[in-house]
Amino acid sequence: MKACHRYLLLLLLTSSIVAFSQRTQATKVTAAPKTAPVEETTESEDPLGRSTPYGTVFGFLQAVHGGKNGPLGKATQYLQLSGQEREHEGERLAHELQALMDKAFIGRVGAISHHREGSLQPGVPENHERIGSFRVNGTDTEVDLVRVTDQSGAEIWLFSAQVLAQVPQLFAEIENSQLESRLPGFLVTTQLFSTPLWQWIALLLLVPVSVALAWLIVRLARAVLRIRLRRRDPGIVEDVHDSLVGPATLILSAAFNEIGAYLLGSPLLIREYYRRATGLLLAAGVTWLLVRVINRWGERARLQSLAGSRFRNGSLIVLGQRIFNVFAVIVCALIMLAILGVNVTAAVAGLGIGSIAIAFAAQKTLENLLGGISILGDQVIRVGELCRIGEHVGRVEDISLRSTSIRTLDGSALSVPNGKLANMTIENITRRQTTLFRATIGLRSETGAERLRSVLEQTRVLLLRHPKVDPNVARVHFVEVGESSLDIGIHCLIRTSNREEFLAIREELLFEIMELVAARGVEFATPARLLHIAPAQEPDRQRAAATPTVIRPRARG
Repeated sequence: MKACHRYLLLLLLTSSIVAFSQRTQATKVTAAPKTAPVEETTESEDPLGRSTPYGTVFGFLQAVHGGKNGPLGKATQYLQLSGQEREHEGERLAHELQALMDKAFIGRVGAISHHREGSLQPGVPENHERIGSFRVNGTDTEVDLVRVTDQSGAEIWLFSAQVLAQVPQLFAEIENSQLESRLPGFLVTTQLFSTPLWQWIALLLLVPVSVALAWLIVRLARAVLRIRLRRRDPGIVEDVHDSLVGPATLILSAAFNEIGAYLLGSPLLIREYYRRATGLLLAAGVTWLLVRVINRWGERARLQSLAGSRFRNGSLIVLGQRIFNVFAVIVCALIMLAILGVNVTAAVAGLGIGSIAIAFAAQKTLENLLGGISILGDQVIRVGELCRIGEHVGRVEDISLRSTSIRTLDGSALSVPNGKLANMTIENITRRQTTLFRATIGLRSETGAERLRSVLEQTRVLLLRHPKVDPNVARVHFVEVGESSLDIGIHCLIRTSNREEFLAIREELLFEIMELVAARGVEFATPARLLHIAPAQEPDRQRAAATPTVIRPRARG
């Protein structure tokens, strides 16, 4: 759960940062000096946001709802009218067009083109953009925007004059809500942002109702799933429950909220804001669901791989989990940015350019990442295995994207960067089928040749009789005459890969060799050195003894 929260927090922070940067750039473009050349002015942002079809529709909705610094006079700037028509009929047409957009518009504001040139649509004239239709009494009327040049020479989009000519007739045919006629008058007449008070109350009540309905459906689905899978592995049922309950509740709540806002007949601008909020929740819920499913099923696959006979690489599964989680978060962040109205194409292009700089700045990080992938791909080590890495011997605890964690035999935690580990010599102790036993035994120099041969023969027999010693690699030889010993070299392979078992067998063999040596009347060598003092040093000692000792008086304070 904590990992999911970290991923979602990273997701929201990334979306906010990129969205803020996009808005900052847009603000800088809008605030360009008026003394700029005409060529640059035509490419600058329109102060009212009419440079794109989406900007025109969304700006008009904000203007008519009081969100654009003023009454309907501001909204008339989005209509294709002459100066005289805008002065005499502009506000009335804006009010009627608002009513049609709120009650009869069929289409999605978020799907309207964000490009200056609009989009290519079959059957639509050039410099026109079809954004949807008005459905009144079962009849659909197409709604088009037209691209024109304003007085400053900039290309802007406006609601076309053909659509405005049909607005009065369509407005007269709109049916009033039967629900409003049954409500108290103050709930209908009292308005906030051109929205009746009863609709705001309904939207607030919609949130707990949607959550309760989603919770109920998820619990019913869980009960049905438990009944259908009761004869199967109960662990699967628990995994499905733990993975799906939270995300499914969030996803269904967001879906029910969006459906409820549409059925309530809320104004189009409110529905658009609601759609953005529910879209963000849906994206977060789906990402949460993917992360939970990947982690749950990945953990089960890892445990099965470690316990099964195939012994697949569990560490590679862990690394795959983390890579898929990061990928899911990045994709969901881009989806969230698109929902917020950010140009995702520019964001992706910026990420591509920025990734080059990041690649140069994070060479070591990428080296560690690729090193970890190569280690897991080659199956050099796995989590839980005992290995010797450089001068350290320990058990592998984790292989992450950056480093490998090892617990040494003395209990210390050792972290080795994957990039460095990939270039090191690694001895995998766990995978050894045999373990080398090597020892050198020194006997006293006085040992006779017959007794020495007897010790060699009996030691060979001892090794060959032991069930854990490989008879093909069991050598005992008289290797060297040392300064104070006759050295016997023992070299054999113990058939075990378990360190504790090897230590026990080695201890047993050494005790038996000691008993064998003692039974032959032979003793182990003890290093000794004799120091001789030459006679020439005696006069020097006498002279040193005859030298008078000088005693200096102690100074008085």
